[in-house]
Amino acid sequence: MDTRNGLVTFGLFVLLFAFTFVFSMVALSEDNVAYGILALIGFLVCIGASVFNSVLAAQEGAIFAVWFRTYAILVGILFVWFLTRVGTAFGWW
Repeated sequence: MDTRNGLVTFGLFVLLFAFTFVFSMVALSEDNVAYGILALIGFLVCIGASVFNSVLAAQEGAIFAVWFRTYAILVGILFVWFLTRVGTAFGWW
């Protein structure tokens, strides 16, 4: 993965995360299940695709591997936060 493709991919992941985060906030504030499902799918796609691209970039020795791993960790932290908020909203704990 060359620098331009890596940067474009990373930018698209940031854009995907922005939409995912907005969907998660709307789902939590308005009790909208459809947006909650979209946010859940968005978080999983962000994490999965970032880890996948990180592995590919690491095989090529690109510096973007660190960026994608850091992105996956940050999105994972916010995903756990979203799951705890959803669990609290549904009264699971």
